[in-house]
Amino acid sequence: MDTAPAAVFALLDDCHATPGRPCSRLYTGFVREHRCSDPATLEAVWAAARADQRDGLHALLLADYEWGAKLLRAGHAGLREGEGEASSLRLLMFRSLERLSADQAGAWLAAQDHGRPEPSPAALGELAASVRRDEFREAIAAVHEAIRAGETYQINYTYRLDGRVQAEPAALYRRLRARQPVAYGAFIALPPDGSGRQRHVLSCSPELFLRHRAGRLQAMPMKGTAARQPVPEGDSESARLLSLDVKNRAENLMIVDLLRNDLGRIARTGSVRVPALFAVESYRTVLQMTSTVEAELRPGLDLPEVLRATFPCGSITGAPKHHTMELIATLESTPRGLYCGAIGWIDAPAADAPVTCGDFCLSVAIRTIDLGAAAADGARPMRLGVGAGIVLDSIAEDEFDECALKARFVTGLTPSGAAAASAGSATSVPVLGHRHARPPAPPTGLWPLDDMACGWAPEPAAA
Repeated sequence: MDTAPAAVFALLDDCHATPGRPCSRLYTGFVREHRCSDPATLEAVWAAARADQRDGLHALLLADYEWGAKLLRAGHAGLREGEGEASSLRLLMFRSLERLSADQAGAWLAAQDHGRPEPSPAALGELAASVRRDEFREAIAAVHEAIRAGETYQINYTYRLDGRVQAEPAALYRRLRARQPVAYGAFIALPPDGSGRQRHVLSCSPELFLRHRAGRLQAMPMKGTAARQPVPEGDSESARLLSLDVKNRAENLMIVDLLRNDLGRIARTGSVRVPALFAVESYRTVLQMTSTVEAELRPGLDLPEVLRATFPCGSITGAPKHHTMELIATLESTPRGLYCGAIGWIDAPAADAPVTCGDFCLSVAIRTIDLGAAAADGARPMRLGVGAGIVLDSIAEDEFDECALKARFVTGLTPSGAAAASAGSATSVPVLGHRHARPPAPPTGLWPLDDMACGWAPEPAAA
């Protein structure tokens, strides 16, 4: 296994990977990137990537949410000049692919972190939200108005958290990985930009967007979230209540119907089915309601047709997808970027495969950090998106708390989570409806990350 640090690499990290099922993937030996900014060129860009695959290269996909908006011609009013053009689908091509167990992936990550058995020191601070609490309430009220007007049934409303991290990217990812082990993790060092500055993607996504295996398609949308409880009895009761909750079931069912429709556009007639509905999955910090939608891919279709029919995932838009994305463009003040897009692998079809499309597996890029290049003081800019599905009976304060809960995979790493509050926020921080006094910030403005910390929730700045 290659443990030498590489300028550009990608680890797709499955916490369930075992020596007998080494399904984590390590991509090294970067060769080139194929970028699609204009969806009209998707087929040509994909043809170039397929040619590379025939020459033995391996493909990794990253797709921005706003690229999906362009794909559906739903523009983003909040884009600043140039950002609409910058949104893209990227195909990174590598010479080497190694399949790893979770332990092997952990050993490789330790090698990237100076070979330390425990993660290197890291600090997080100056975390500020892109909306104030009153703006969050106003946005939810606007969603309710749109629902009453018959414009949408559900909107996934999101906002951004920006901050600074003083850490090696591998050290931060190791801490996140320990706190939130998932099947669709990702640690990616992107190609440097024109000035030589390199960004990293750190994703702890629990959600499958779409998997294709030998003609079979599978999607597992997540809608419905509850907090884990400290004792098993309470945890079981919380899972039971989530599985029976009328609001969360309604949210989940809307998205299941949307994905059934999306897959139906590329499926064999009569093959779309829902083998699992309203299942509850447990993660370190949250419980998630998950359903499963499956279909058989029509012969002759390839990745471009699949993406045009399904991207972005309906669980992070709402329903109906096209007009709801237009509403999102008017409601959200900052672009989502890779957050709510997709990350994953795409294999070349086997020579004797009965289908045109190769196997692939794409996650929904939630619980995902965009980590910038280090400044002179060693700190790196960080951006994280959080959001919640809003229906007519959603309560703004509850949805805000849900966003805070989802961010705890990061904010829970700080002592008392104090780094989660921005300088302009109130002197207390809500955690699932409770408020606690916030300790003063350290002189550096950056809080050391602590795997055992209880975790505070981020709060948009007060009005």
